[in-house]
Amino acid sequence: MINDARQALPLQTAAPGVALFPAEFERVLARLRTDIDKLADTEDLTVLTAPPVLPRDVVERSGYVREFPHLLGSVHNFGGDATEWLARRAEAVSGGTWHDRQEIADVVLTPAACYHIYPLLAGTMLTAPARFAVEACCYRHEATVEPGRFRSFRMRELVFVGTADACVEFRDRWRQRVADWLTALGLDVATEMATDPFFGPGAKLLSVNQRAQALKFELVAPVADGMRQAVASANCHKDHFGEIFGIELPDGSPAHSACVAFGLERIALAVTHAERDGAAEEGAR
Repeated sequence: MINDARQALPLQTAAPGVALFPAEFERVLARLRTDIDKLADTEDLTVLTAPPVLPRDVVERSGYVREFPHLLGSVHNFGGDATEWLARRAEAVSGGTWHDRQEIADVVLTPAACYHIYPLLAGTMLTAPARFAVEACCYRHEATVEPGRFRSFRMRELVFVGTADACVEFRDRWRQRVADWLTALGLDVATEMATDPFFGPGAKLLSVNQRAQALKFELVAPVADGMRQAVASANCHKDHFGEIFGIELPDGSPAHSACVAFGLERIALAVTHAERDGAAEEGAR
C-alpha cells in the first residue's frame, strides 16, 4: 500500500497535536476510504460530508459540553466595532491580549461526525431504521505530541438509528467486520471494552455505568513503536440522542442509536507502522 513508509509520516508543527500530512499519507487515506465504502456497500446508507463546525446548540442539548468540556473546541470572534478595534490593533501581536474581547460564536468545532446526524432526524418518527455514512474533520483539545493523538483529525462514521435490538446487532456486526478488515490490512488488532473520557465529579460513575452496560468497544492497534491506540470504535448510545432530539419509534418510544467510527489518520499511521515493520523484517532476512 505504501511506496516509502518514511514519506508517509505526518509532519509535526509547533502546536502539539497539530500535523501536516504528506501526499503519500493522503494516498493511504484515500485507499482506506475506498475500503470502507466497499465494506459498507451492502448497507442502504445516506452518505454525507460534514463541515468542521457544528451548531453550538447541538453540543449543549446533547450534553457534550457538560460531560466533555475539556475536549470541546469553541469558536470565538471579535464582538466590538471598528472604533474599538482601532484602539486594540497594537495588541494583535504574538503574546498580545487581542483576544480578551472575543465572544463565543453560534458554532463550535465538530467533536465527532455523528453529532451532525441526530439534528437531521429531530422531531421525526422512524418507520424504518435510519442509516448514514458521514465524514468530518473533528477537533478535540488534546495538546500532546503522542503519535496519533491529533487535535484536528478526520473521522468517518456509520450511524444507525432504530430499535434497541437493531442497534446492538448493527454495532456488534460492524465491530467484527472492522476487526476482520484491520487484521487483513496486517494490523495486530485487539477489541477492548472501553469508556468515554468523561470529565468532572461524575466521571467515574458514568464510566462504570458505560462499562457495565457494554456500550463502547475500541479496536486497538500499534501506531508507533510501543504505542497502541484505538483506531476505530463501535458504540451504542441507547436512547440518549433519540430522547434529546425527539426521534421516535412507531410505538412512541425514543429511538436508540449506534455508530461505528473510523479514525482515518490513526488507521493510516497503524498501516504505515505495520508496513515499515514488515519491510524491516524482510530486509533482515
